Amino acid sequence: MNDLVDYRDRAYVPQYAGPVLGMMIYVGGVLADPDASAVSATLVAEATGTQVFTRAATRTGAGTYEVTLASSETAAPGNYTLVFTYTVGGTTANEAEYLVVGLANPAYDQLPPVMQGVVESVVHRMIDLYDSPEGGPNLATYIQSRYSRGRLGQLLRIAIGTINTVKQPIMNYTVDGEGGPLFPEAYFALAERGLFIEAIKHLRRSYVEQPELASGADVTRLDRRDYLERWGEILADETDTYNLQLDAFKIVNMGLGKPRVLISGGVFGRYSPTRIAGSAAARPRFFSRFY
Repeated sequence: MNDLVDYRDRAYVPQYAGPVLGMMIYVGGVLADPDASAVSATLVAEATGTQVFTRAATRTGAGTYEVTLASSETAAPGNYTLVFTYTVGGTTANEAEYLVVGLANPAYDQLPPVMQGVVESVVHRMIDLYDSPEGGPNLATYIQSRYSRGRLGQLLRIAIGTINTVKQPIMNYTVDGEGGPLFPEAYFALAERGLFIEAIKHLRRSYVEQPELASGADVTRLDRRDYLERWGEILADETDTYNLQLDAFKIVNMGLGKPRVLISGGVFGRYSPTRIAGSAAARPRFFSRFY
């Protein structure tokens, strides 16, 4: 490969994962098997050109084939090309899928696949930012930064927690189904936008400390006097959301949603207490021996 930035979109694969990758073959616009129903899959590590494996893909239906990667085959982070090879009518064809194997991160790797899709949606929203060499936030450039899909996985929990606790009713949805129901897939658009907002807040927090170079007579120093104001803006953002969450939490704990009323029957039968002057207000009034 040359030194140019790789502009190809790649499917993300967590380190040590065993994803199932597949392809569909259309002949004349219809799913159909290739010659001899044979498809081979070859995985190549792009950095070295090393062939990781070549093996037959598994047929799962008409014109549909897949291959499962082993954890040993995704142990080394980096860019990979997966090539499916087959023959139709005596003509050989190759279909390539580009992959990137990322460092293991439990905050992302342990999410259900549907929730990983929510994270990927936010990654794609930011992938074309131009302040880093390969796209995405500038935080991803520096070795001391931990900005990654794992960080977005952590922020996703905050986003779902905010949805749960802002406004009524209070809910207990989770990102993984542990301790509460999994957030409903029908409302993933809300989860995606909530995560995007949390990601923007995280970037604001991360970028907030930008010192100004102050030149003196003999010494240039970093002026950080505006940090107080910068952090005040972040605090205002967080406080607005916190107040909404706190109001909803207080309301749900006041018991206003569980009214108790006395209706006909019970202790007083079908008759209400008497209000005759000189008598006890709570004394029942009977018009017959039995009630």
